[in-house]
Amino acid sequence: MNLTDTQLKEMMYWIVLGRRIEEKITLLFKEGRMRGHHHPGVGVEGIHVGCCYGLTPEDYVIPSHRGKLPELMMGIDLKYLMAGYNNKREGLGGGRVPTGSHMYGDMSKHVIPGTGIIGSLIPVATGAGLGLKVKKSKGVVVAFFGDGAANRGDFHEGLNMAAALKLPVLFVLQNNRYSISVSVKQATGMDHLSVRAKAYGIPGKTVEGCNVLEVHEEAQKAIERAREGKGPTLLECMWHRFTGHSMSDADVYRTDEQRKEGEKQCPVGNFKKYLMAQKVLTEEEYSKIQKRADEEIEAAVHYSEKECTDPDPSDILRGVYSG
Repeated sequence: MNLTDTQLKEMMYWIVLGRRIEEKITLLFKEGRMRGHHHPGVGVEGIHVGCCYGLTPEDYVIPSHRGKLPELMMGIDLKYLMAGYNNKREGLGGGRVPTGSHMYGDMSKHVIPGTGIIGSLIPVATGAGLGLKVKKSKGVVVAFFGDGAANRGDFHEGLNMAAALKLPVLFVLQNNRYSISVSVKQATGMDHLSVRAKAYGIPGKTVEGCNVLEVHEEAQKAIERAREGKGPTLLECMWHRFTGHSMSDADVYRTDEQRKEGEKQCPVGNFKKYLMAQKVLTEEEYSKIQKRADEEIEAAVHYSEKECTDPDPSDILRGVYSG
């Protein structure tokens, strides 16, 4: 993996942007300025940047309900995403659904729309991979989901078919160790879910999600393998969410020590320290990255609050068809 200094700084920008977005949206919810629902993605930034940095226009992503970087890195405009969070007509979803968390997409940007059913998009990723194979495209589908989704039938059926047909899919299992409030150790009989890949005859790898470069290296291997027609890979990325499952989760099932352990493995802080130690990044450059991210976020918030409109009641039938 040979990344230039410029590329490393670009990755730093994306990680900072992802963190600042999550912090801003959380604040807006607490201030009563945002509608819908929110699943904070503080801590997952390294996984998203590591997997999505370097994707081509032929590739597709399927985001999960946590974190916003995959869709932004594929080209979705932050202002439309923020307007969607506010259920505005100009935002993703047209203001008809609580699009903030995950029920949105943009096929023109190769972001496959999500649903409210956890795990349901795993077989969709398989179907998209089949479509790419039929078209003889070099594109790859990168699908994100959590450890809870990996315990559903969708996971097993999706991976089995993708493996049998050697489809170009990277299945990214974001293991934050809790399916809402249930520890993965209580819900499964294994420490790492990547071992399940053996049942389908495909590679399975576990990496530390807080290390963006480790994630990127393994993701690139899997993506290249898929492009070569060798089939899918299951990449398990371990991470700690810094908050409860959602804004309505009091997070009473974890101890303060467990929360602090996760914060020690911060992908933003770890990557910053690494780049500074390598003389790639200075404090002044980092401050400029933060300022750039904050300005972009504030502009998107202003757009969603001041320049957008509420949906009209007639919009409820827009996009609804009868046979």
